[in-house]
Amino acid sequence: MNFETLQNIYDAKQFLGYLPILEAANKDLVHNTFHKSLRHLLEPIILLKDGIDLFINNENTWFYPRVSTIIADWPEVASFCLVYKFSNSNLSCHSCLVKRKNLANIDLSVNDVILRTHDEMRKYFENDTQRSVCIESVHNFFWDLP
Repeated sequence: MNFETLQNIYDAKQFLGYLPILEAANKDLVHNTFHKSLRHLLEPIILLKDGIDLFINNENTWFYPRVSTIIADWPEVASFCLVYKFSNSNLSCHSCLVKRKNLANIDLSVNDVILRTHDEMRKYFENDTQRSVCIESVHNFFWDLP
């Protein structure tokens, strides 16, 4: 389906821009380019620290934009989270640090499930132990957001 057809659909989403999907032998270059492009695309929203006034239905409404959820398929989510994209990776889930062999284990306790939070992943990155949790060695610009 092309963009011209999409824009005429009632439930069409807003077109924001393109993120580059590069093929290169240097994976750090690919990941860095993706995250720098994402920062550039979202920068106007991030700079709106005090929000904006929107005039909607004859009412003035204060609006504070934030990107709260990214709807994507599994490989795209892995790109945003900088998780290795290999399905046979030992820690392939972008949400938690449960080993691949235990992902279908319904008997795991709450203590067995460590979430991949910003703070948790940043610790691994800053301690240069990111390989142990299968994340790429690229600074994630989402860590800089309030």
